Amino acid sequence: MVIANLYALNDFPVGCMVTDYKRRILYSNRYLEQYHGYSTDEVVDIDLFTLLSRASQIMYDTYIVPILVREKRCEEIRLSMVTRSNSVLPIVVSVRCGDSDNERLFWSISSASRSEQLFEELTETKQLLEQKVSLLRTISDTDQLTGLPNRTALTKHLDQKIVASKKDGMAFALAFVDLDGFKEVNDRYGHHMGDKILQLVAKRLASNLRSDDLIARFGGDEFVIFLNSSFSASLVEEALSRLISKLAEPFDIDSVLLQLSASIGVTLYPQSKDVEPDQLIRQADQAMYQAKLAGKNQICLFNVDNEQVQKGKQSELCAIRAAMEADQFELYYQPKINMLTGKVLGAEALIRWNHPSQGLRAPASFLPVLTNTSTGIQLGRWVINSALCQLQEWLQQGLNFHVSVNIDGYHLQHSQFLHDLSSLLAGFPNLPKQRLELEVLETSTIEDVSHVYSVLTACRMMGIRISLDDFGTGYSSLSHLRDLSVDTLKIDRSFVQNMLTSVGDLAILKGVIGFAGAFECDLVAEGVETLQHSQQLIELGCECGQGYFIARPMTATAFKKWIEEWENGGFQRKFKHSGV
Repeated sequence: MVIANLYALNDFPVGCMVTDYKRRILYSNRYLEQYHGYSTDEVVDIDLFTLLSRASQIMYDTYIVPILVREKRCEEIRLSMVTRSNSVLPIVVSVRCGDSDNERLFWSISSASRSEQLFEELTETKQLLEQKVSLLRTISDTDQLTGLPNRTALTKHLDQKIVASKKDGMAFALAFVDLDGFKEVNDRYGHHMGDKILQLVAKRLASNLRSDDLIARFGGDEFVIFLNSSFSASLVEEALSRLISKLAEPFDIDSVLLQLSASIGVTLYPQSKDVEPDQLIRQADQAMYQAKLAGKNQICLFNVDNEQVQKGKQSELCAIRAAMEADQFELYYQPKINMLTGKVLGAEALIRWNHPSQGLRAPASFLPVLTNTSTGIQLGRWVINSALCQLQEWLQQGLNFHVSVNIDGYHLQHSQFLHDLSSLLAGFPNLPKQRLELEVLETSTIEDVSHVYSVLTACRMMGIRISLDDFGTGYSSLSHLRDLSVDTLKIDRSFVQNMLTSVGDLAILKGVIGFAGAFECDLVAEGVETLQHSQQLIELGCECGQGYFIARPMTATAFKKWIEEWENGGFQRKFKHSGV
């Protein structure tokens, strides 16, 4: 029955043969007929040795049989078979004893030359695969535009150098390079020109550094330089200053001269505490950002001592982002009134954080950490959108006044500020834009004043009111008032609070009121804490006030109730009995 079933093996691409322990051939598929000239009928019942050369017969008796007795199988043995035409062909055989007894041996036979060919093909395939893998590794570690190592290669290099440093104490410096003004060039001349600049920058970096220093393209117009051997801070600055000078030289591309500069942040290794490669890169990146803030085209060394402060800042930023997702922020509103007539003119939106464990947090406790961060920009958008939502709700309730939101300088300098503001306003098509007022905080710290002026001018053209907050506290306030067209001046609370006791503050306050009249601006006095403050301000010509004497900041729901009470006797009780 077993032999009968073996006839299904005739189409196999190798020889299949069955013999007994006396070497008698019991079965053979057509392989021997096709490749060695023997028909199936010829080989059945003959001695196996009829097909084998003398050397192979000896190999069978002395090597194959002992292995079969011991291990029941023998793999890939090279023998020689005598063909029907008496020629000798090399073959490769594998032999296995039957499972139920040792009376039958099952053979597989293949051409030795074919096996060698397959081996060669497999070897060639393996070599080709290794070449492809090597090429893929090279591609995965190389920036295709500049030919420099990429971020992946940089990380591997840093891993190796940090391990080596722990063994032999080797030191190095890591510099993060960001081009100044690259975006403007890219926008003006197109990405094709931008790519050529990046290629030339890569060449200029490579030609002005030592051969054992590594230069990697980190992404966009950012590069990272690994400087081997020990460096003091002064030596690092000296080496990189030369590099900055080279990068500041004009680039001649297609007869177009382009001028760029670079800001560089640098950190040193080893440090007092263990740091990972990505942490070193972040340190250099943070130092580069400080170089940008300091005026660009310069070098800034990372201050390791401030790292804990930075970690605390990052932790706070993470908490703020989580609070935004959890909807823990809320706008409170403080009214602005005409202290002579009692009319509610508007309200200032003031953010509060309903912290789950710390209770209600005032803005001074969390806003400073947001300065010049994307999280701060994101929260600023939320404030404007929330104020617009509340304005629309009050409009539908018949309340007619404006709402102001505080805008710090870094918001106005952000490239997407006008676009984001327009998008937010588009969501409230029926809301009169003049109901929104932007209170610009003291602008003496703004770097690009002309850009901010153009942004605020565009806001006024959209119909939005502009208020200059805390006027008088900055050295450049007068120049801002001269050059920037604003709707309202807000007198800083410090002058109002001390006006009753300080002759100097009273004089400054009178001057500010005079400036408002000269420049035809509305005027609001902050910090009205007592009835005496309001009386003095009205006598000086300032009728609009805001402060705790009038009302503290409150929720939107409480604000609506406050208006009802204010208009139904609240103003009379606070002001009229005094003769104001």
